[in-house]
Amino acid sequence: MTVEYLKLIKIDHENNNVQEEPLNSEGNVKDYVMDIVGQITVNAGERRYKFKDDELTMKTWIGDIVNNSNRDSRAMDIANRLLQKEDDAQQRYHTITEIQKGILLIAYCKMTDTEYKMVICKADYTEFLEETTGEKKNGLPTKKKIFKSFAANITVNAGAYSFGEMVTFDVNSKQSKYWYDEFLDLKALHDNGENTERAFNYLKSKILDPVKKKSKSDYLVLWNTTVAYMRSEGEFSMDHYADNILAVYKPEENSLNMNELAIKAKALPAQHDFDSRFEKVPSKITAKMKNEIKLTNDITLVLKQNIPHIERTIVPHEETDGTKFVMIQSEDGYKYAEKLKHIAENQE
Repeated sequence: MTVEYLKLIKIDHENNNVQEEPLNSEGNVKDYVMDIVGQITVNAGERRYKFKDDELTMKTWIGDIVNNSNRDSRAMDIANRLLQKEDDAQQRYHTITEIQKGILLIAYCKMTDTEYKMVICKADYTEFLEETTGEKKNGLPTKKKIFKSFAANITVNAGAYSFGEMVTFDVNSKQSKYWYDEFLDLKALHDNGENTERAFNYLKSKILDPVKKKSKSDYLVLWNTTVAYMRSEGEFSMDHYADNILAVYKPEENSLNMNELAIKAKALPAQHDFDSRFEKVPSKITAKMKNEIKLTNDITLVLKQNIPHIERTIVPHEETDGTKFVMIQSEDGYKYAEKLKHIAENQE
């Protein structure tokens, strides 16, 4: 990778201006910048986009940088636009969030003879100062230095260029709309409904079905957990699913390697053409919870609907002698069991 154009610009909301930062070859500046550029260029991104058909501003400005046409002016245009869009977002959402003070990094990188990558990211300004002055204090990993990023694959051939895959990353738990929609003029390549269907179908076929072949009891738990997650409102995150559902699960079947399944799950979006983060559309999931759980040869537990935080309602219990029970939170069930106990005591 060769960086053909690079610009650092401070986004100063306090003074309502943007200011170019010197990019010295000495000290830690280059190392810091290259660290971030390298991280973004290898990052698969979280969601893929294309430019809006009716918005040409950012597409045109990036094209000017690619064509080496007024690059410095275009970089400042991009920085000023970010300042404006962040101010607008702050006015709308000031009660729930605060736009982070940061430094804008714009880089145009040559990957091969014909393949290039445009990188635009906003990083932690305090971290930048500490890194570049040698006064490092908090030791943030590179990924945490980056608040938001955008990377576009660009093919240049015979003087003409074309855009390929474009992806974003956002450190926030939910992607900021002002970043991709208002600042970058992007719209999602796949809509949320399509993403929801594809994510669930591939989790079923590539993760859950293989578990079923090894352990039906583990499959039952993971199936119900997955269906409940996909049918709930909010954002889908493959990293969250892999790390907080698969990787932490303790299987009954010892041959199941949950860490391997988590790694396999994280690779699914790139392999099967869906995004790793998106807003779920629960109505797209028609699969049902597996509602019958065999307790003994004579007793079956039937779940009639999705139960939020089911682990708080159905709890395992083991006596000191190794006898295992299932405890179910239930006023009616408790009363019934009390009556059975009372009848049995009177018959003794």
